[in-house]
Amino acid sequence: MSRLSPASIFHAGNRHDWPVADVGQPIVRMLRHADLTAHDRACWAALSAQAGDANVFAQDWFMEAALRQSDDGCDALLAVVSHGHGPWLGVMPLMAEWRFGRWPARIWHSWSATNQFLGTPLVAAQSADIFWDTLLAFLDTRAGGAILLHFEKFDADDPVSTALFDRCKREGRAVHTIQCVERPAHRAGDDAEACSDAKTQGRLRSLSRRLESDHGPVAVTMLDPGEPCASWIDAFLAMEASGWKGRMGSALSRDAATEALFRTVIARGHANGSARLCSLSAGSRVVAMSCWFESMTWGHGFKMSFDEDYRAYAPGQLLMRDISDGIRRRPDLSFDTCVPRDASHCHRLWRGNRRIIDGAVAIGSPWQRLHFDALIKARAAYAAVKTHLSRPLKR
Repeated sequence: MSRLSPASIFHAGNRHDWPVADVGQPIVRMLRHADLTAHDRACWAALSAQAGDANVFAQDWFMEAALRQSDDGCDALLAVVSHGHGPWLGVMPLMAEWRFGRWPARIWHSWSATNQFLGTPLVAAQSADIFWDTLLAFLDTRAGGAILLHFEKFDADDPVSTALFDRCKREGRAVHTIQCVERPAHRAGDDAEACSDAKTQGRLRSLSRRLESDHGPVAVTMLDPGEPCASWIDAFLAMEASGWKGRMGSALSRDAATEALFRTVIARGHANGSARLCSLSAGSRVVAMSCWFESMTWGHGFKMSFDEDYRAYAPGQLLMRDISDGIRRRPDLSFDTCVPRDASHCHRLWRGNRRIIDGAVAIGSPWQRLHFDALIKARAAYAAVKTHLSRPLKR
């Protein structure tokens, strides 16, 4: 993806305030991560504590590590909305780019790291309308000719996402859904949700008995918050690298930046109480491992691995069954598996859904918005032709 340098869009300095107004007015500041002051970092941490429940990936401790460890993190700008230079109302990492998919166009693209499975920005829910009103007005007038804001991995039903759609509707601003997927999830308080189908539960009970009979007692262990986690991280990376991900070259340890991000966020999450590190053992051998993040209201799946020598016992599914049972015993906690519904067998354990959307919002002058409309129509026409040509010919 071709990117624009921040300097090619904004004309001076590393920090950009808009508008230059009374300190009580909402302003936008576009900040490089490296230029954050101690006050900025304190505001970011305070906003994370206030508004981070819905998206743990947007909290400062995760996002700071993501920006620092990712190869393109230095090119991202934090779009910060605040009343003057007071507490932050919201922050969204953005990247300036030259293309929208295959189409040449100046755009702003929501930035996220590899293995960051939710992109909804960190915004105080009560300030969501002010955040979008201020940010979109800024992008309209100071976006360097960009015609759209391309956002990815938003929770369709989150109040912050809803505020964006409502704001666009009131302004008559075009917003286009590019993709919508459903991920297996559990919704807190959804008593009508079936735990899982009886056939799946019976199969897993049978596999657990076989595993115990063949290899010794089966146990699930959660790493205690007070224990060091370095050895758990090393064991997880080694287990993943020994399996199919290692053979396919997609294991975390195959890329230095990806491994560094994993090590950093797991260590930070374990230290601050956000990460859960779990292992399934048979006898004295660990056969599956999983880690996820939790806030007060949401849990988010992160990584799972299993020992392929034990594939016949489906150890990953056995561990996920235990995790799902534990989540459902907590009435105030929702859980997003962060995997597509058709990607694995976990849909049999998680019967609810979370809708995740990618989309594009028109920004800029009336001429730029006409350009946006033309681009969206061209994309739709291209997709229709491509679909037509891919259909088998009738004899």
